[in-house]
Amino acid sequence: MDFHHKISSTIPSLGSITLFYIAQAGFCIKTSKGRTIMIDPYLSDACERLFHFKRMIPSLLTPEEVDADLYLVTHHHADHLDPDTIPVIAKSLKTIFVVAPDCRSFLNELEVPKNRYTVLGEGEEWQSEEIKVRAIFADHGELAPDAQGFLIEVEGIKIYHAGDTAFRPEEIISSLRTEVDIMIAPINGQYGNMTALEACKLASLIKPKILIPCHFWMFLEHVSERGKGDPATFLKEVAKLSNDIKGIVMAPGEQLEYSG
Repeated sequence: MDFHHKISSTIPSLGSITLFYIAQAGFCIKTSKGRTIMIDPYLSDACERLFHFKRMIPSLLTPEEVDADLYLVTHHHADHLDPDTIPVIAKSLKTIFVVAPDCRSFLNELEVPKNRYTVLGEGEEWQSEEIKVRAIFADHGELAPDAQGFLIEVEGIKIYHAGDTAFRPEEIISSLRTEVDIMIAPINGQYGNMTALEACKLASLIKPKILIPCHFWMFLEHVSERGKGDPATFLKEVAKLSNDIKGIVMAPGEQLEYSG
């Protein structure tokens, strides 16, 4: 079964979600009502075309295969706001975008109608009948000062996707203001992001039930220094945390069932 069909055919039970890993910082959430939430999918070779960052993990989806009800973007960098994917997604009238402030100009250039996208600053919320999204503090440095994470609440489950951020525990926890079930965090330790150790330190304070690393293995530039972008290091560090926190390294295309 191909990845597109796996996502489209998966309908979790009421009160549950299915989380798919798309690689890099990209994830997909399926709800019990069949809604599809995409977060930062990088599906093209835009980073190689623009910056000579060659992708090392083949894309599991083509932009044309994405059938998203809600499409979240944490910031404007090309491996999150994929400039070769978004124009294809924007053609679908069903897709609603919720994005960081630095993504607004790109959506305007594509002439996405204003009733189909919402820009969230830190602390601001977007809500539908079954899904709530709140923008969470992130510090991704001067090249992306508007970068942020997202807290997604669906099926009574809280999922915190940190986006790209440095280790700023006080600011993040103050912005988050809640317990979470699943925490997703970068571990590449470069370009303004946390290391595996820092992601685990943050998790020790937030205390999610599940901690999932991301932002590794896509580009050689993200593993150029010893111990950075290494999921094996992540597993060593997460093993030192409370037994109440389960660390899971997901392979691209892998799915995780979670029930609240």
